[in-house]
Amino acid sequence: MSVQPSRRSSPAVQAHPARRAFRMVGWLIGLSLVVGGLTLGQRAHAVTPAASGASATPCTTCGVVTNVQSYEVKGKGSGVGAVGGAVVGGLLGNQMGRGTGNTLMTVGGAVAGGFAGNEVEKHIKKHTVYKTTVKMDNGTTRELTVSQQFAIGSKVNVNGKRITARAQ
Repeated sequence: MSVQPSRRSSPAVQAHPARRAFRMVGWLIGLSLVVGGLTLGQRAHAVTPAASGASATPCTTCGVVTNVQSYEVKGKGSGVGAVGGAVVGGLLGNQMGRGTGNTLMTVGGAVAGGFAGNEVEKHIKKHTVYKTTVKMDNGTTRELTVSQQFAIGSKVNVNGKRITARAQ
């Protein structure tokens, strides 16, 4: 009966300890490369929809300007024009007439001057407003009156009664 030696006990068949260590290090490096590659792949996959412009939730404040009309609007009187006009009108009215006529002309000049001064102040403070039509991304249309002019086709955000330009 012949006895065969076991492979484990044979010194010729056993791997050298350094060779085993290199093999183990190789496996660890390979495993870390695979895990790192999977992680990078997941990150790239997660970033791809945002980079392509697709969004999970639609923008509820986004829209495009479809029409713009400009209007001149009178400013508001602060009272300075009325007071100044009343003083000038009263002085001019006081130069005319005598007695009761003088008093009536002074009062009438002050009233007329106050009204005229207030209208002049409003005219000086007039400004342009823009009635802007925005087609929202959800399909609705909004009309807003704003003090800033936007070009037709501009991409904008609408927040309440304000319109702001958004990045192209």
